[in-house]
Amino acid sequence: MASWQRPIYWVVLFSLGLMVQMALLPEVFPAGYVPNIMISLVVVLALYESPRGGLVLGLVGGVLTDLFGGRLIGLNMATLALLGYLIARYQPNWRHDSVFLPGVLGGASQVLVTVLQWLLLHVIGYPVQWQMVSTALPYWVLFSMLFTPAVAGILGVRPSESRARRRGR
Repeated sequence: MASWQRPIYWVVLFSLGLMVQMALLPEVFPAGYVPNIMISLVVVLALYESPRGGLVLGLVGGVLTDLFGGRLIGLNMATLALLGYLIARYQPNWRHDSVFLPGVLGGASQVLVTVLQWLLLHVIGYPVQWQMVSTALPYWVLFSMLFTPAVAGILGVRPSESRARRRGR
């Protein structure tokens, strides 16, 4: 895929994920327990990007979530951009596989993003009780650990793609 096509691919993919998150998941999960699909998408795509690409990837996903997800503008943009950068920055040091690494990163990223968003909300003075967030967190982590490898399989990303990109092929 050409470098100019990747952002278009990201916008389409994030838009589809956002539609599923906003239209389908509230019918399946109780109120307050709806997981964040965008985290899984950022994790899977950032595993095969450069640090700059991971940052831009997180910015695109975060902006779309903030604009169309009815959330505080800038909250998802900042946390998903940081997440995309960190995963893309450190992924060359990890042994890639199709199931375990995306699953672990999906669950850990869910914890990181949730805690960061809760802290940012408190810094700006928006009162959110920790108990409200921590009650649903185990469900979100489990969902992300199972959903993130499924997304990698659906998108067809393979560990060999990452190794070939790192070697410059």
